[in-house]
Amino acid sequence: MLLTSSCVAGVEDENTNTPRTETSTETRQETPPSEEAQTPIASSFSSATPEGANLKFDIFSLERHSEEVLVLNLGVTNTGDRQANVFQSLSELGGEPTTPDGVTLIDTVNNKRHMPLKLTDGETCHCSNWRGEEKLAPGDSIVAWAAFPSTPSNIERVTVTTPVTPDFLDIPITDTKDKDSTIADTPTAEPSIIDIRSFHDEIDSGNSRSNSGDETTVILSSDVLFDTNKADLTADADASLQNLAQEIDNSSTAEVKIDGYTDNTGNDSINIPLSEARAESVKERLSELVTRSGVAFETAGHGSASPVGDNSSQEGRQKNRRVTVTFTR
Repeated sequence: MLLTSSCVAGVEDENTNTPRTETSTETRQETPPSEEAQTPIASSFSSATPEGANLKFDIFSLERHSEEVLVLNLGVTNTGDRQANVFQSLSELGGEPTTPDGVTLIDTVNNKRHMPLKLTDGETCHCSNWRGEEKLAPGDSIVAWAAFPSTPSNIERVTVTTPVTPDFLDIPITDTKDKDSTIADTPTAEPSIIDIRSFHDEIDSGNSRSNSGDETTVILSSDVLFDTNKADLTADADASLQNLAQEIDNSSTAEVKIDGYTDNTGNDSINIPLSEARAESVKERLSELVTRSGVAFETAGHGSASPVGDNSSQEGRQKNRRVTVTFTR
């Protein structure tokens, strides 16, 4: 697999002519959480990066140090026959070279990306720094760690991403064996956990779906639900609405928001009432199909506002004719 790493801008080091960042005055915990011999639970090999032709990236463990902190233990080994310079392979763009601050954890259940924790200066990664040891002779390794905001206690596995490897899938979260570690007690800045929005089209149904955090939006094609300029549901609409109702039943949501939209054909005096009526039709049918009690429905019609496609094309107008149903999972 041919892999490349991103370029990091910084200040030039007078001796090495390589970028560097200013050293923080804050204390960084430099000792890895566990000094025992470690066996990788996942590995990835690269055949070419700007910093070395043969690098092996290992994950040794992902440990829960407290209710708030996870610690990832990882390593890089030069498996080639030439020196490798592991300077910025694992750092984020504009981040700290010789640190793993470009590594992230993805909670695929809740669609969240957990960024490495920062110390209280808001800039320094709460992770190890191998500066001065970045030149790896053949066979040499770097062992590193990074602290992350914890996932919910019911999340047992995550995906680990790095700038230079394919994603590491299904990495297990285990309790730490190092009870004396001070990593979890180090003061840090506010954790950064980013919502991941995914979007995909359902080819068979003509519908689409968007997920962000714990919220789901199902985008129903009006061309499937209704005849032209009508607000009465077609026979073909029921299959999509039955599946959607079952999904709402299986969710924890207490409120379902239904929004109608049109393309820009015609004017607002026609489009807004039509979009409102279509949202009401979907609401009426879903309220019949949803069997779980305690679910409230809210509707709104927006006419041609907030287009998601180009109204100058037939395909774009078709995308804009839609009813969206939003609820929490």
